[in-house]
Amino acid sequence: MCEEVEVTMDDVTRQGVARVMDVLLPGTEVLPRATAVDAQGELLDRVLRADPKLEPIVRRCGEQAAQTSEISLADVEQWMGEDTERLVFALHAAYYMSKDVRQALNYPGQGRVPVAEATPDQLVSPELIAPVIERGPIYVPTPE
Repeated sequence: MCEEVEVTMDDVTRQGVARVMDVLLPGTEVLPRATAVDAQGELLDRVLRADPKLEPIVRRCGEQAAQTSEISLADVEQWMGEDTERLVFALHAAYYMSKDVRQALNYPGQGRVPVAEATPDQLVSPELIAPVIERGPIYVPTPE
């Protein structure tokens, strides 16, 4: 059984993370802004418990953001350098775990869909089989 990792981020750092999340996920006519769904709270903690290697990255960004008056995406990229993609992944993962966000997208979540109920487009699509067609036939001859 895996040991539960505790996320220990102080309030100031978490507020910095929240500011960055609102820069990355400011909301639209359809989607709420990140802080409106508390993505910087328990949802982010779930992401960080799932992959503890992300916590130092998120923490570093939150600490930097907490000390900065104005934040832009360019600032975040400058602070984080090669860790920008991992930071953005973690923050987006937390956001899209929100029930409100999934409802806004009309995403029903994962569920059982028996193959017998699949439409032809769900079974085969040109994009799905293109690599196989491009590769050409391959087979292993049977021994004689």
